[in-house]
Amino acid sequence: MLKAVAVFAGLGIFLGVVIGICAKVLAVKEDPRYEVVLNMLPGYNCGACGHPGCAGLAGAIVAGEASPTLCKPGKQDMRIAIKDYMETTPGPDGEIVRIKL
Repeated sequence: MLKAVAVFAGLGIFLGVVIGICAKVLAVKEDPRYEVVLNMLPGYNCGACGHPGCAGLAGAIVAGEASPTLCKPGKQDMRIAIKDYMETTPGPDGEIVRIKL
């Protein structure tokens, strides 16, 4: 019985270390601009932009695939703030996103 407990304890420690290493190696690095743009959007999650909520639109804006003008409930000052932020803040790769309003 003691042998079984030792085997399972060793197996648990081994698998814990493997999971810890995998978490570090396979971690997905998020663009820090995503959170900022998401907080600038109104947060209604209405989907009127054609994306699944504000998080989807924020991801598309940061990727350069969408414009903040797609956000129907958003005001013009929000659109300008997002445009200014995206055109002055480079991403992790050093690139900036040009946005047309």
